[in-house]
Amino acid sequence: MQQRSSTIARNTSWFTVALIVQKIIAFVYFTYLARVLGAQDLGMYTFALSYISIFSIVIDFGTNHYITREIAKDRAQAQTILSHVLGFKLCSAVVAGVLAFGFMILLGYSGVQLQLLLIALGVMVVESFVLSIFALIRGFQTLRYESIITVVVHTCIAVGGMVVVQITDVTSWLLVVLLGGHLLNLSYGTYLLRTKFNLAITAVFDVVHWKKIALIVLPFALAAGFSKIYGAFDQIMLSKMASPSQLGFYAVANKLTFALQFVPMALMASLYPAMSQHYRDNHALLQRVFTQGLFYLLVITLPIAGIVVSFAPVLIEQLYTESFLPAVLPLQILIMSLPFLFVNFPIGSLLNAADNQKQQTKNIGIALLCNIVLNVLLVPQYQAVGAAMASSISTVVFFVLGWMSVRRIITVSQSFLLRLLAKIAGSVVMMVSIGLWLYLQGVHWVVAIMASGVVYIGALFALRVVSRGHVQHIMNSLIKRT
Repeated sequence: MQQRSSTIARNTSWFTVALIVQKIIAFVYFTYLARVLGAQDLGMYTFALSYISIFSIVIDFGTNHYITREIAKDRAQAQTILSHVLGFKLCSAVVAGVLAFGFMILLGYSGVQLQLLLIALGVMVVESFVLSIFALIRGFQTLRYESIITVVVHTCIAVGGMVVVQITDVTSWLLVVLLGGHLLNLSYGTYLLRTKFNLAITAVFDVVHWKKIALIVLPFALAAGFSKIYGAFDQIMLSKMASPSQLGFYAVANKLTFALQFVPMALMASLYPAMSQHYRDNHALLQRVFTQGLFYLLVITLPIAGIVVSFAPVLIEQLYTESFLPAVLPLQILIMSLPFLFVNFPIGSLLNAADNQKQQTKNIGIALLCNIVLNVLLVPQYQAVGAAMASSISTVVFFVLGWMSVRRIITVSQSFLLRLLAKIAGSVVMMVSIGLWLYLQGVHWVVAIMASGVVYIGALFALRVVSRGHVQHIMNSLIKRT
């Protein structure tokens, strides 16, 4: 038992560090590209990747969850699972490629845009096989290799991309660099399978076995499919009804909004096992864990939203230059939905822990439908601002549906949450007021934001939102993890 706990802690440490480093590298690289490329080329680059991501579900079909789970149960079947999945993916990759290309022609993409989409298609196919390989390695409860290569590959892509934009202004070469990074990742993953895990890279084509797997992973595949379409439909609408520059403005706003999404992901990785256990044996503890998750996420996300809304013009100008100032309003609209976006993570985790995956999938489907309708109505007239409005409203709809589902499982004190929200909101108002006042007095914007953060922490203690007990709990958790 002690050895297993040590393995989990070691894996968590490796993967958490790698995830943070990867996000930092990706954000810095994206910011650099935005400043060098400008809104139009950045919009075309990000759209190609976003559009192609929809078809990745055809290749993966939720199999990565299945791979990790089944190998974790019985490592002896690793070779069988690998061979069947490789066979399935070789066929599904062809289907996905045909579908993606067919829709490119149907939607009228041509010229440079079509070239970008075709290279992005190659990126998607290679990345899909990479994800399956490392999903298999995760089944062996080994995250060290994946963590190392993730940082190495993203560093290579960032450095390669920065060199490319200095040599040429052809945007498609950036996708070639991305393809090269994923090929490096694929080569390393294949090497690991053959040398570290003694697995042969062979493909088995067994339709009967594929059908059995498909029935198991169908809920995951549907949820993933809805999520992919949800995340890409707004950019597809912009690509057809707005200029490439509007795509670039929206991409910047979207990147800043989702840059910290790893925070709720990391928290749920910690809380989800506890939710699963408590659902079976103690609903009171389940309620406590869920409420604890809400507490931490609200304390983190509300001040972020407040600061970004208040300092959006200076953030956009300083990070991306004045040419991206039209991204300010879309950013402000998107960031106001950030608290709902973060809270949707513990809601989804609770529904999955309570064997309500189907309800979660339905909720995603309804939110997706709402997103599509709103994009059709708003994007033609308001362009990037309309896409931001559609995304934010859909996020709130998803939250409302999830909250209604949660209340059928556990009882959450709404009076407690309202009091908590009021105190946090009061702290945010104090923080933003001081920060803006300092900035208007000529204080550098970074210093003003840091000072407002100190004010926020002080207000949390003054209003008794946070106590010594919370700090001690966090410190104990870190010590135990170490």
